[in-house]
Amino acid sequence: MSKKESEYELKDHQLFASSRKVWKTLKAENNIAKSKMKRARKISLVIASLAVFRALQQYILKFKIKDVELKDDAPIFVIGHWRSGTTHLHYLLSQDDRYMHLSSFQAFFFNMAFTTKWFFKPILKRLMPKTRPQDNVKVDADAPAEEEHALVNITKMSGMHLFFFPRNMLYFDKYNCFEDIPSKELQEWKSIYSNLLKQIEVFNKTDKKLLLKNPHNTGRIKVLQEMYPKAKFIFIHRNPYDVFRSTITLYERAVKTQFLQEFSDEELNELVFYCYEKMMTKYMENRKLIPANNLIEVGYDELIDNPIGALERIYNQLSLGEFQSAKPKLKLYLKTLKAYNVNPKVQLETEIKEQIKKRWDFAFNEWGYKK
Repeated sequence: MSKKESEYELKDHQLFASSRKVWKTLKAENNIAKSKMKRARKISLVIASLAVFRALQQYILKFKIKDVELKDDAPIFVIGHWRSGTTHLHYLLSQDDRYMHLSSFQAFFFNMAFTTKWFFKPILKRLMPKTRPQDNVKVDADAPAEEEHALVNITKMSGMHLFFFPRNMLYFDKYNCFEDIPSKELQEWKSIYSNLLKQIEVFNKTDKKLLLKNPHNTGRIKVLQEMYPKAKFIFIHRNPYDVFRSTITLYERAVKTQFLQEFSDEELNELVFYCYEKMMTKYMENRKLIPANNLIEVGYDELIDNPIGALERIYNQLSLGEFQSAKPKLKLYLKTLKAYNVNPKVQLETEIKEQIKKRWDFAFNEWGYKK
């Protein structure tokens, strides 16, 4: 491992909180590299040691969720490709007290969040880095998190498993874009996802509006619209050059530490190209299924240059309620970001820039970015 990689190595693995069934299935479906076997054995050991907490929660939830109906049948979905500003937008919206979200602790310990909160949450608070390695954004155990982090540990049907097994594109194609997925399996995914959202309500013990941020959902518009026809969608886009360089940084500083397979830099570049193309074209193909007053598209630059104006436009177009009451907390939060250090831009090689211009030409044209 190079010094560059080791500087950002994450010592823990996201699958530590997985169920035995999910981990067993993943091992059966994928080849784990010899160089990663030590980590795989550690995952198995941690999963086994946490079995009692998962079993206890499963027993508790059997009664808690049995008769629960999702009170909010119109959740807000923040979507967009990774590194397009989805987290920044999620954090801004979560300042509004009218919304509830999944916290980082709940997301990463979803299988046992009820039964281990007293023990693991204080530990997580001590062990979590103060900022995310990929972009210096402040994080803590209570910070808003995407529900895919929870989904990945309760089912194999998550596109995020590509972050562990980058050679298996099936996870992305089948569970992020729902291509060639049998109807029975799709119904199972819907049931699992629906129960996940219900569990978030149980976690929060409130009937506030559900605010969700998940880049993986960008390719799931058709299915989500079927499940939640009243849902609101906020799509954020960013200059394709910046998306590419920032996505590579995400992999270098965070995702690669989770790999259980060997994967070259050239293969990684192709993976980034492929996922962006498929996810964004899938979104563009299916966004017409969303009623016009339930979808808004926002540019990353607009959100950075005029955050209050961008948010007011979102509230007005999606009829999210009165905006003025949310402004004071938003302004206070924005003040805390003044000391935020943006990662220096990585220079793209000429060959890569040409590939971006050619392969992501549709995005430049659709959202008016200069090539």
